[in-house]
Amino acid sequence: MPRSGSQGARKRAPHRNAARPHPTVTAHAGSLDTRKNTPQSFKAALAFPVDYLEADVRFTPDNVAYLSHDPLPVPLQRNAMKLKDLLRLVAPHKRVRLNLDMKEYSGLKEMAALVRSSGMSSRVLLTGIVLEAVPQVRARGVGLPYLLNARPGFWHRFTAVGAAAFPRVVQSCGALGLNVHHAFITRRLARSLSAAGLAVSVWTVDGEREMRRIMELPADNITTNRVDVLLALRNGRGR
Repeated sequence: MPRSGSQGARKRAPHRNAARPHPTVTAHAGSLDTRKNTPQSFKAALAFPVDYLEADVRFTPDNVAYLSHDPLPVPLQRNAMKLKDLLRLVAPHKRVRLNLDMKEYSGLKEMAALVRSSGMSSRVLLTGIVLEAVPQVRARGVGLPYLLNARPGFWHRFTAVGAAAFPRVVQSCGALGLNVHHAFITRRLARSLSAAGLAVSVWTVDGEREMRRIMELPADNITTNRVDVLLALRNGRGR
């Protein structure tokens, strides 16, 4: 990703922003006990003041983006919700952005064209981009900002030298930050990433005790199924 593009995209990453409460809250696909990747699920989340909706993205054989965590047989793909429908649903909610969790990468180029034509480019962030997929993302010229999905090892999480080294891994990928499971992030590593100007996005945090821990790391974004609980904690109404 070109440096100028990275700087522009960085403004759209889940960093601290005076206009938004901190950390930002992402409604996990299927939050609030709804069925994942369905209109009902996204509408339920939109009833709360969430910052992001997460959706799992896959592609049909002709590279149409549909929403599903697991791959579907071709006949079932036709009945799955399409990304174009989610873009239409979210477009009127100006403060809400999309976290598109890429479960496969074959149709990235076509997906990026769809996002651009919808006028939603500034409100889309890609996750699910593992280290091995970075060359594909760059080669297809997607041009959308993304976080690196990774599982930092013990050395990176618990030693000063390791924590200091990990931001260079993220930066070398052109990513705006790290998207990481809550079990694999520590305060030491989170502070190192933040000091390097990288976003820290943590998933999927559903327990109140773990929510409190992650909020204190610090983290820039938290993905949860319990948006009601997390929003109450963030806004000072939790127990």
